[in-house]
Amino acid sequence: MMENREYPLWENSLVSRNHSSYQGQHSVEEAKEKYLTQAGPCPLCKTPADKLSWVYLVTPEWTWQTLCGKAGWMTVCDRCKLQIDFFVDITNQI
Repeated sequence: MMENREYPLWENSLVSRNHSSYQGQHSVEEAKEKYLTQAGPCPLCKTPADKLSWVYLVTPEWTWQTLCGKAGWMTVCDRCKLQIDFFVDITNQI
């Protein structure tokens, strides 16, 4: 499993965030139940994890084709434009 502090590219997070089917198929409430105790605050502004944006992220198609795809929950501080944590649910890494 991937460490929480290894992040996908910011552009990927923006694409996933605006992808309604990714967000609509996954429950933020369930993600918080599962990961909130592991999620950290924003290191810059100190916004607590439960107040950050929770985004279901899926890496681009090419990452799945090259066996390095990941999908999971990412916390984002919108104020600081910073990815805080990434909790991988699915991966096809070898």
